[in-house]
Formats: sequence, C-alpha cells, structure tokens
Amino acid sequence: MKIITHGHFDAIVVGAGMAGLTSAAYLSRDGYRVLVIEKEKNSGGLLGAFSIDGHLVDRGARGIIDSGIFTPMVKQLGLDIELLPNPVRISVGGHSVDFADESSIEDYGAMLHRLYPEHQQEIYRIVMDIKRVMVYMDVLYGIENPLFMSKPYDQTYLLKTLLPWTLKFMVNMRQAMKLLEPINDHLRKITSNESLINIITQHFFEGTPTFFALSYFSLYLDYLYPKGSTQTIVDSMVDLIMRHGGLIMNGQEVVGIDADKRQVQLSEGGHYIYDQLIWAADLNSLYRCLNPGRWPPSPLQARVQEKQEFLSSKKGADSVLSLYIITDQPPEVFRDISGPHAFYTPSSQGLSGIALSDLMDEQRCFTNDPDRIFAWLEAFVKENTLEVSIPSLRDPSLSPPGESALIVSLLFDYRLARHIADLGLHEQFRLKMAELIIKSLTGYFPDLPPHVRKTVMTTPLTIAARTNNTEGSLTGWSFANRPFPAEYRFLQVSQSVRTPVDNIKQAGQWTFNPAGVPVSILTGKLAADAVIKDLKKKKKKERGKAHE
Repeated sequence: MKIITHGHFDAIVVGAGMAGLTSAAYLSRDGYRVLVIEKEKNSGGLLGAFSIDGHLVDRGARGIIDSGIFTPMVKQLGLDIELLPNPVRISVGGHSVDFADESSIEDYGAMLHRLYPEHQQEIYRIVMDIKRVMVYMDVLYGIENPLFMSKPYDQTYLLKTLLPWTLKFMVNMRQAMKLLEPINDHLRKITSNESLINIITQHFFEGTPTFFALSYFSLYLDYLYPKGSTQTIVDSMVDLIMRHGGLIMNGQEVVGIDADKRQVQLSEGGHYIYDQLIWAADLNSLYRCLNPGRWPPSPLQARVQEKQEFLSSKKGADSVLSLYIITDQPPEVFRDISGPHAFYTPSSQGLSGIALSDLMDEQRCFTNDPDRIFAWLEAFVKENTLEVSIPSLRDPSLSPPGESALIVSLLFDYRLARHIADLGLHEQFRLKMAELIIKSLTGYFPDLPPHVRKTVMTTPLTIAARTNNTEGSLTGWSFANRPFPAEYRFLQVSQSVRTPVDNIKQAGQWTFNPAGVPVSILTGKLAADAVIKDLKKKKKKERGKAHE
C-alpha cells in the first residue's frame, strides 16, 4: 500500500485491535473516508494468530464468546467466517467436567462434592448462585443484540421479540447488578474453605465481581472457534475495510493529538486531519498524546487534565504468561484427556496458601533475592490453574500431520515480571517458567515431556510492548480499582464511548468492563454510530450555511 504522509479523513481510528477494526469496518462500509493507524506491523491487537514451525497458534483469545454480538456482527457485515464448536473442560486433579449444556453445572457441583466432601451444603449454595446467574445470562444474551439488527426494525420483531426481551432485560439486570462485590468476598460468606474458593475463582481476574465471575459458567457453553484460527477474523475485517476504501497504516504510532486542529502526529513524522477520532487503544496513551498540560487554560483543559490524572493512578487488570509447546504427538493423543480447551488445576489445594505479598517487604516492595523469587514461582505454578488450548483439535489444518501445538496460559502479575526483568533475570525467568509449566502438565499429560520439540513464551512484558497496554493488561482496567475507571452498567453502555473531547470517541477493552472480544465489538460499533451521528450533524450544518 502507498504510504501517505498527510491527509484529511472523515474518521481516524487509532488501534487495529477488534474494537478499532469494528469501528473502521462500519464506517468504511457506510462510505466514510477512514484511516486506521496501528503501531504494530500486523493488525488484530491481542486477537489473531502467528506461525511456529508450521503450527498456527492464537496469540490472544483462545476462542470466541458469541454473547449475541459476534455472530450478528458477522452477518451484518457479510463476513465469511465459519465457526467451529469449542467445548470447554474443567479439570481438578483427576476429576473433570465437560460443559456441554446447562445441566453441566450439576456435574460441576458433583465434582466439587467429591473434592470437598465435608462441604456439601456450602457447595449446594454456590451451585444455586451459579444457576441464578445463568438465568440472568440467558436473558442478557437471549436474542441477537439489537445494535446489530437492520433499522428500522420490523414491527413483528419489535412487538414480539425486542419489547418483551427489553422488559425481561431491565428486571434481570437490576438483579444482576446487586451481585457486584468481589467473587472471593461473596464466597467467603458461604464457606470458610479457602481452597474451595480458590479452585472456583483463581483463573478469574483479581476482584472480579460476583455476577461477572459466575457468568463464566454460562459463557463456557457459548465458546466458538473460527475455522483457520482467530486470524481469520482479523483478515476478514481488514479485507472488508480495504475493499470499501479504508486505509490501514501498520507500523505507525500516534504520538500527539491536537484536538483543536483535529490533527494527529505520528512518531515517524507526518500528520493527518480528522473530523472525528476513535481511540481504540490504551486510554492512558490517549491522554499522553493529548498532553493537556500544554493547552491554554479552559474548562475543557481542566476536564481532560482531571481525567488524565484520575486514570494515571489506576491499575490494569491481570496480565498473562503463555507457553507455546510444539510436540511430535498427534492431536488425538490429547482429545480424551483435555479436549480442545481446558482449565486444569493439578490439585484441590489451589493457591489458598500462596500470595503475591509473600514476595514483598513491609514497604510493599518485591524482594531482590532470586532464590526466594524462584522458590515462590515453583509453588505458584504447582497450585495454579492452567488454561490449555489445542487449536488442531478444532481444526486439524492448524498443525502439520502427526504434530500438535499446545497453548498454555496462566494469570501473572505485570509488576513482578517487570521486577524480575529489572534484576537482570528475565531470560532465567522464562526458562524456569517453561520448565515449571511442563512439569505441572505431566499430571495431565504424563507422556508430554519427551515429546516437546520447541517452546515459545510470551510474558506480561510481551503484551505491554506489543500493545502499550497499561501494566500489560489483557482486558483493560483491574476490578480492584476503587472507584472503577470505566463504565460497567449494562444500561449505560452507550455512554462508554464518550470522552471529554467531543470530536474524540473511545472504544475497546478500556471503555467498558467486563471486557473481551464481544465488548470490543460492541463498543467499536457504538463508537462508529456516534461518529456517524456527529458527521451527519456536521454535514447538515454545512448545508444550512450554504443555503444562507
């Protein structure tokens, strides 16, 4: 593609992750002149795949949660994406549960009963809470999201589908919003067994509200996988944007925004004028680029500076460490053990006796003692929950015949990874974590070690470098922030795309929580709609002046 160094666009989208691609797809489809600017050489952000020795492996999301959003978006944009089943299995020690339908929650409760036989009544109450949230989720995703339906709505659809659903949605969401205390705090009101609590929650992000945490048990039934890997989604979106005249500039980073002149400046020079800007990247980066400290005093400067200072003190959500394991074993070896997507915890002990604070002194600073750090890491991995994804069990074409790629992930604190790197131990850390993860997996795949041919690791530092995300966050802001820095009320989601600057909208995982691919799509569409509305207002105003 021809590289341009300047130009005027109806809309500039910063960030080519799922939110940015969604915004650009809708804007370009509707005939607007759109420029997407992405600092990485590839589009997709944390969505997509890359190749390791002929294996195509997902870099971010291991599957797609439909949520009444993804499939309608695909239909509305006319994308050719085939979706494959992606069954989820939860395994603790030698016990496993497959999430096939809503009755699977009974099997999950039975597994917990076997693991913790002295806590039958407590487990019953927990399962009843999960069932209650599943009812709310059935309502929430009971129909395809109306945002992705053509307007004006058909009267039959309006009267028989949308209005009845809206009434149920309002009632059930009010009940759901009463369950916003952190899941661990909620479960401690039911049981004092910290191992039981951790086995249920330790693969959730820190401070996840009860409703969002328990909703995962419904979402496990909603996982899908695009044929050809998650890269298929990215390629389809990029192709649509370019076919409709949109431009995508990869390897270019926005370093400055002049909101008054409606101009963005790139790190390698060049500037671009916009009528509307959609920021679909890290929000702290947005306010650094706006640099309100250099503005002349005004009410707008005060609002933007206040927002900048507020966000700068907020934590990102947990980051993730992933180990990609290339084996000379065919995928069938793993089918009966884990299936294509599993959450594996080696024992029922869990992380109840292991905390990040174990590595800190009284001033909340990490120890500089390597032996202490690596001993803690060994205990941490041994009792942690590993998310295991095997792409070729869904789509055999993703690995060479007779071989498999395993993607193994666990939540990991960015600050600890940064501290270890600052001590000059990053490479030692990577080697040790690979060793510990493979050792932990032998409880699941006993024949794995001699068949490992290659490993590749990404850490929280990898995510931070690739995305500029605050603290290498995978899904935006940490739930532990008080007050919470993003919109989380379902009934207010349309407001999540607004910023203090009228000509700048925001989209993506930093704008609404709980975040993920569906929220990125939803906010990307909402931001595009808001931009289109403002562009039409501008055009109408210009026509009015022309007639004067």
